[in-house]
Amino acid sequence: MNRLIAGIAIMCAAAAIVAPAAAQDTIKASDVNSQFTVGYFTTTRYDSTVSTINIGNLGSSSWNFSGLKNSSAVKLKSIAVAGSPFASTFAGATHAIQTDVSISYSALSPTPIPATAYVYLKLSGDLLNLGEGANGTGAWTGASAIITNKPADLFYKLPSTLGTTWTSTYADTSVAYIGGFAIPISGVSHHASYVVDAFGPLTLPNGSVHQVLRIKKTDSTSYKSVNYIFLAKDGTLVQVTAASPAEPATGTINVSPPVSWGDAVNTSVPAAASVPDKFFLQQNYPNPFNPSTVIAYAVPVRSSVRLAVYNVLGQLVAELVNGDVEAGSHSVEWHPSTASGVYLCRMDAVALDKSAATFSKVQKMAYIR
Repeated sequence: MNRLIAGIAIMCAAAAIVAPAAAQDTIKASDVNSQFTVGYFTTTRYDSTVSTINIGNLGSSSWNFSGLKNSSAVKLKSIAVAGSPFASTFAGATHAIQTDVSISYSALSPTPIPATAYVYLKLSGDLLNLGEGANGTGAWTGASAIITNKPADLFYKLPSTLGTTWTSTYADTSVAYIGGFAIPISGVSHHASYVVDAFGPLTLPNGSVHQVLRIKKTDSTSYKSVNYIFLAKDGTLVQVTAASPAEPATGTINVSPPVSWGDAVNTSVPAAASVPDKFFLQQNYPNPFNPSTVIAYAVPVRSSVRLAVYNVLGQLVAELVNGDVEAGSHSVEWHPSTASGVYLCRMDAVALDKSAATFSKVQKMAYIR
């Protein structure tokens, strides 16, 4: 399988909504950065019924996508990198996008695994995609998955305008973490080429019209795929996957559903939207580990937290946190100086608001010297 997290490639394309575009205009890093303000969000919808679509002409063109349907939808929001669950894994990330997804992996579960996923991006001249991480929810709480791009995927070249081209060669590696053990899933090599080849007005199903650039993306892995990404300055997005690389680059083509389309970025959500709504202790990463590991946790309100490590005999080995912690996502790194073996990380928390809610959870960790 090319991606562990179902739909994550589409989500990454949706993350490109933050790269504003205008006909024959120049897109700058400052434009992109402004769209990544913490709390901003958008909704990406998917039409699973469409089989053909008109992708327009090269150069000056126009697109009427008013007939697209809403088969399903996901919400993506920009959150602070600091304190997010996989911040230590993707060092150097400047922006993070959060969404709810389903992980399809039949070796673990016959049904999709619900998860909260995070895309980590770096805006430093160009826009780079460092990778993704996901934490299982519900019955899969404690399980996680990480996709790392090495080197980082050059997702969007900046500044960019009509006629801009770029390539990105990288490998994505997927690993799942279940019950304290790392399970390698897959590794896929990519060679992607991009060209901004058309511009003009695009009409969405709600009747709104947006000036967009069309980006043709050709990605070669074990097979070749061709995508067309339509981006507007306000964050509007439509993404189409050609049924085969042999489809023409203009006019009506056969497509591989779903076609995704996204609203303009909404700026009405405050930064506080990234505060978690429940207590959470994430499985440490990496695990097994040497020489150190990161333990992430979250509290929905200001809380008294104790995070401690014990050996299998129940003896205290290290006290990592002991005190009041502000609401939000946090992480701590443990550098053990003990013998190899299995250790237990225990989190105990008491909410310091009138609810006085309590939380306690234990995770196994394996240290290998």
